[in-house]
Amino acid sequence: MLLQIQADLQGSLNDLDSDIANAAQNLSTAGLEGDAARRVLGELIGTNSNISNAVTIGKDGKIIVAEGRGSERAEGADISNQEHIARLLQTKIPVFSKQLPLVEGYNGTSIAYPVFSPHGEFLGGISAIIEPDKLLDAIVAPHLYYDVSNRSNITDYSFWSMHLDGLIAHDRDESQIGKYLFEDPLYAPYPGLLALGERIIVDRSGHGSYSFQVTEEDKKAVTKDTYWTTAGLHGREWRLVITKVLQ
Repeated sequence: MLLQIQADLQGSLNDLDSDIANAAQNLSTAGLEGDAARRVLGELIGTNSNISNAVTIGKDGKIIVAEGRGSERAEGADISNQEHIARLLQTKIPVFSKQLPLVEGYNGTSIAYPVFSPHGEFLGGISAIIEPDKLLDAIVAPHLYYDVSNRSNITDYSFWSMHLDGLIAHDRDESQIGKYLFEDPLYAPYPGLLALGERIIVDRSGHGSYSFQVTEEDKKAVTKDTYWTTAGLHGREWRLVITKVLQ
């Protein structure tokens, strides 16, 4: 089950990456501003339900054109201080960002590509936003047979995902999404979970167990058998974790 989730997620990330790379190529001739750029971004969003927003970025790190969710507040914003944009402008190679607060007003993860003119001149870039929790919901729910609307499980298995900075990017218990494993007081009483979390960050795959409460509402501690593996892009990795309560 976990390997199928990994394969589906990695396939989705690869497809998104390919489509954004193609959009960057189209912007090479369309340019980064005006109606032609808007059409490229609109087509990218229109054919990818997992992309909520896409923007073009000038060499100065300012958003030129924005389409999608929250785009009305994005154009003209200077995002050059965002880590992934600074890296894109400096290295001129594709970047997969960590989850971050966006100028559009919500949290997301960016896949960003450089854009070059037909003559090879660096023009700026394109950044497309995905929301990891929504992407993972669509992939995980069919395998675990849980209801996305109320996140109730039908199987004995649960799934969560963690970024390498300890951010919980997805969990069946929605109240945990956005918390940091090694910082949030919710997790402090569970040293076994914190120790396993350290292993999950260091090792790309593995097996272990930990004790933790059932949900934020149900404080009863249970022991969970745990397997994890990895998906990612451009050097950034997401840990994918599946658990089952031990009877």
